[in-house]
Amino acid sequence: MKTNYIKLLSFLLPVALGMSSCNKLLEVTPKYIYTTDQIYANDTMADSVVVGMYGRFAAYQNDLSLNTGLSSDELIPGINSFNPGYSFMYSYNLNPFSAQTNDFWGNLYSIIGVSNAIIEGVGQSKGMTQAGKDEAIGQAKFMRALNYYFLVNLYGDVPLVLTTNYPEERLKPRAAVAAVYTQIIQDLEDASQLLGSDYPGERVKANKWAALALLSRVYLFTKDWTKAEQAASQVIAQSQLFELGHFDRADGGEPMDIFTKNNPEQILQLWNSVGASIGIGIKGEFASFGVTEDATGLLPAFEENDKRKENFVRFEETVNGYQINKYRSDGEAGSANNEYTSVLRLGEQYLNRAEARLQLGLSTAVDDINILRRRAGLTDLSSGLSQSQARAAIVQERRVELCFEWGDRWFTLKRLGLADNVMKKAKPTTWKTFAQLYPLPTVELQNNRLLTQNPGYNN
Repeated sequence: MKTNYIKLLSFLLPVALGMSSCNKLLEVTPKYIYTTDQIYANDTMADSVVVGMYGRFAAYQNDLSLNTGLSSDELIPGINSFNPGYSFMYSYNLNPFSAQTNDFWGNLYSIIGVSNAIIEGVGQSKGMTQAGKDEAIGQAKFMRALNYYFLVNLYGDVPLVLTTNYPEERLKPRAAVAAVYTQIIQDLEDASQLLGSDYPGERVKANKWAALALLSRVYLFTKDWTKAEQAASQVIAQSQLFELGHFDRADGGEPMDIFTKNNPEQILQLWNSVGASIGIGIKGEFASFGVTEDATGLLPAFEENDKRKENFVRFEETVNGYQINKYRSDGEAGSANNEYTSVLRLGEQYLNRAEARLQLGLSTAVDDINILRRRAGLTDLSSGLSQSQARAAIVQERRVELCFEWGDRWFTLKRLGLADNVMKKAKPTTWKTFAQLYPLPTVELQNNRLLTQNPGYNN
C-alpha cells in the first residue's frame, strides 16, 4: 500500500528539515508526495522520518508536563492566565469535549501512527542497510512505547493500535492496562536490542540506555521489582556516559547544569531551537502556572537548605508567588539555546532503583536516596528506616527531584494508590476520585462504538 505514507511524509519531512510550517496534515504539497519505496529508499531518508517523529513529539510535550502538574498538587493556574483550560484541569472540571485532554489523546496516537508506519515501511525497504533498519525500527518502537506509557496513565484502558491498517485499527476496543504494559515492555526490550549504546551526536534520540531507563520505570508500574532494579543498575553503571549534574555553585560562578544540552546526567533530551520548550510561558507576570505554596503544596515539601528549592522554583515579584525555574532560557527568541527538554535522566534511575530495592528487601535502597540528597545539600537518611519510612522517603524524593517532569508526581500518586488521600487534602472542595483518569474524546466514541467512556464523565 504505497499511498499509506503520502500524508505521513508530507508532515514529517518539513519537520525534519527544520521548517516552521503550520500546514494541516491533509494539506499535501506535491513536492512532498512520495511512495513508500522512496521514503525508505536508504538509511538517510528513513532517518529523516525518525527525526520528524521526534520533532512532532517535541511540539506536543510541553502541555503534558504542565497540565498533569495542575491535576496533581504541583501547580496552580497563574493569576493572569488567559487560558481557561488550565483552570479546568486544576479543578477537574473536565468533560469529553475538553480541548486539553482531547489533544493528549489525538497527539499521542498520532505519534504512535507514525511509529507504526516507520516499522512497516522500514521492514519493506529494499534499499536500507540492516544497521539502518535496526536503528529506525528501534527508534519507532521506543517512541511507540513512550506514547503508550502516557496514554495508559492518562486514560487507563486504551486501544492497542499496532499497524497502519486504518479500517481495522479504527474500530478496536479498549485494551486492558495489563495488555498495554505488556506491549510497552516488548517494544522497549526490542529497542534495547536494536539501538546502539552510544550517542553518535547529541543526546536527542534514544539509544539502548534510554530504552532501559524507561523500562526501569515501567517495571515499577508492573511491580516487577527485580527487572526494575536490574534495568536501572545497567544504566547507572555506564559511568563513562552518565554522571549527575550540579546545582548553582555557592559562589555564583557556575549555574545549574542538569538541564543543559547534552549534559552527562541526560539520557534522552528533546532538541529545541530556542531553549527548552517547557520554559515557554512559565515565568513572568503573565505566566500560566504558579507553584503550589499551601500546607500540602510543593513549596513547603522542600526541606530547609535543599538546593532543589532554589534551583527548581523561583519567586516572581510581579505575581508575588513562586514559579517553575528548572529551565532558565524560558524559550525566549534570541536567547542562548543551551538547554534541551529532559525526557530521561540519571537522577530518576537512582529513585527507580531505590524503590525496587526496597520492595526486594535490600538495605541499599536508602543508599540510592542519599546519593541525590547529598547533591541537594541534605544530610543522609538513616539506613535503619522502617520499610514504611523508606517508602515515604522515596515518594518525597521523587516529588522534589522530578517535579514538573512528564507528570511523574501525578502518575506516582496513582501508581502507589495515594492519589485519593493526597488530593482530598490538597483540593478538598474540587477533588473527585474518578478524575484520576481523563475523559475519552466524544468524537472518538462517536467514530468507534466499541469504545466506552471512563466513569464519571457524560458524553
